[in-house]
Amino acid sequence: MSNRLLRACVLALVSALGLAFAPRTALPQVGHAPDRSPYRDLNVRHALMLQGGYLSGSGGRAGAGPTDGGMLGLRYSIHLGGPMEAIFGVGAADLQRVVHNPAEPPDTVSQSAMITEAGFGFLLTGEKTWHGLVPYVAATMGAAFGGTVPSDTSGFSFQTKFHFGPQLGIRWYATPKFSLRIEGRDMMWRLRYPNSFFTLVSGSTVLPPLIQGTDPTREWTHNLSLALVLGLTIRN
Repeated sequence: MSNRLLRACVLALVSALGLAFAPRTALPQVGHAPDRSPYRDLNVRHALMLQGGYLSGSGGRAGAGPTDGGMLGLRYSIHLGGPMEAIFGVGAADLQRVVHNPAEPPDTVSQSAMITEAGFGFLLTGEKTWHGLVPYVAATMGAAFGGTVPSDTSGFSFQTKFHFGPQLGIRWYATPKFSLRIEGRDMMWRLRYPNSFFTLVSGSTVLPPLIQGTDPTREWTHNLSLALVLGLTIRN
C-alpha cells in the first residue's frame, strides 16, 4: 500500500465522518420518542481492544526510515467522563527500510519495532451513540523501539524514537459489549542521519543519499496508518 493510497483512505474516512455526523450531532433529540431515538447511552467505562493495521511511512529524504509494513497491538481505554477518554497501547510492527552502507548500492531490509502510546480521545457524540456509531478524534504520544539490523553498517539506526500524532476514527457498537472501529492516524518521529549519508567514499561510484549543506541531519517524518480495531467492554 503506497503513501498516496493510504492518504486517500484517510481522506475518505475524514470526509465520511464530516458528511455523516457534522449536520446531525449539532441537533438535539427533537421529534423522536425515547424508544425510537437514534441516540443511545454509551455505557462503556473500560474497554480492551485488539488492533491490526498497516503503516505506510515516508522513510524521510534518504528513504532510510521505516516504511511499509503490518502492525498488531493491544489497547486499553478508560472513560473519564463526558466525551473524554484515556488511551493506553502497546504493539509490534514488521516494517521495511532501506540500508545505505558506504560504497554499496541501497538494499531493502526488514525493520521490527515495538510501539507504546498513551493519550486522550474525544468522542464527538459525547456519552451517546448515533445508530450505534461513535466518531472520535484522539492524540497520543509514546516511544517506538526498533530492532537491530546487523547488515546496516552506515551508522544509521532506528532504535528509541519518541513519537506523537493525531488519530481520527469511527466505532460501531454491534452490542453493548462488542465494537468495531476503523481508524486513521499520523505517527510522527524524528530521524537522525549519520555523516556517511553525506560523504562520497573515495573510488566509489555510489553517491551518498543526502547532500551536505542542503539536506538536514535530522528530520521529522509523517507515518500514516490505517487500522481495524475489535473492542470488548470489560466494565460498564
